[in-house]
Amino acid sequence: MRDIALFLLLIGTIPLMFRRPFVGVLVWCWISYMLPHKLTWGFMYNFPVAQMIAIFALAAYAFSKEPKSIPMEPPIKWLIFFYVLLFLCWLFHEKTAFTNMLAMKVVKVQFFTLVILAMLTTRKRIEMALWVIALSIGFYGVKGGIYTLVTGGAYRVYGPDGGFFEENNAMAIANLMVIPVFLYLSTTIKNNKLKILPIIAAVLTAAAVFGSHSRGAFLALTACAFFLWTKSNKKMLSMLVILAVVPVLFNFMPEHWHERMATIFVEEDTGEERDSSANSRLNAWRAGFNMSLDHPFAGGFNAETPANWMIYAPNPEDFVAFHSNYIQVLGKHGWIALFAFLMIFYSSWRLGNKIYKQTYQIESLRWAGLMCRFLQVSIVAYMVGGAFLSLAYFDLPYHFVITIVAVHVIVKRELAELEQEKNADDAKVTG
Repeated sequence: MRDIALFLLLIGTIPLMFRRPFVGVLVWCWISYMLPHKLTWGFMYNFPVAQMIAIFALAAYAFSKEPKSIPMEPPIKWLIFFYVLLFLCWLFHEKTAFTNMLAMKVVKVQFFTLVILAMLTTRKRIEMALWVIALSIGFYGVKGGIYTLVTGGAYRVYGPDGGFFEENNAMAIANLMVIPVFLYLSTTIKNNKLKILPIIAAVLTAAAVFGSHSRGAFLALTACAFFLWTKSNKKMLSMLVILAVVPVLFNFMPEHWHERMATIFVEEDTGEERDSSANSRLNAWRAGFNMSLDHPFAGGFNAETPANWMIYAPNPEDFVAFHSNYIQVLGKHGWIALFAFLMIFYSSWRLGNKIYKQTYQIESLRWAGLMCRFLQVSIVAYMVGGAFLSLAYFDLPYHFVITIVAVHVIVKRELAELEQEKNADDAKVTG
């Protein structure tokens, strides 16, 4: 029954896409982040849903009057440069079915990211997309938070099958990235009784982060709490909220959770041997670093193989994934690609700061600065948590990058209009 209902729902969105192409963006975001077909048990489970939606959404966009150009702000220039480097990496390395599949997956995701940017032309559209993303990932965050509270945090919270955030560590980072989005969206609701709902969702999603038992996510949560406080206009109130929520969740978790978190700071058991998962990560990081020194484009999309570990890893028998965005990019694509990757988010951060400085004194544009501040916290979650996870190709952080760029375009346009109005008023006075 779920399969049929989902299929009919998706088919029903296709005519809407051709009437309003931005509907295709919203459906794509829903499919990409919630993966509703993975909640079915029949023919829809392995149905190429994303491919089907992408084909119709792109066709609707191509035949529409929607803008066909993208704003070439610094983050987008770095993003395109990063794409070029990934293409060259694929071109100069051996091509296998796996590398072709992975490269094509990256191309599809990132190409659609640029299409979304072209259509993020208004505040309403930006916020609609953020609502879809927050509710899609938040579905698992709220469910996981409730599960954590009901079970006393005894079991780990996982993401949907087949997605970027399927395993518990990635799920925790995805949850952590949408918490600031929920907090921003609560400020857009005029009904005071409904404002509390996104905040409740954010708290339950934070509980799911704890329930993931992810040490990297715990470090990222700590960093986000700090940056959330620094970015808040009501520092005393935000501090009280953080002090009320985080310690309660921390003390709520079971003893084995605390023992696991303690291994972040101290060595386990005897103090002589480091936690085995930490050893595996360090071994993989050294392998990725060694690959980056051996070839301008490092090991390529197929870098993570037992054969490469035999050549580059200190312990060839301890084969695991890179477990770090930075080593993933470095080990697969090289130093130039890593620099471009870092510059995407650094330039986005600076652009967010610029937007805030331009808008915090203008009532009609304060939403822009506030949104960018919260998205910066989401980027902190990704950059800190991503130090321990291979999520370099995950589309969510890039969506936040293009959102900041889209906000800047809107702010520039509206500031220009305000300047024109001011000049017109001055001309009337002097006339």
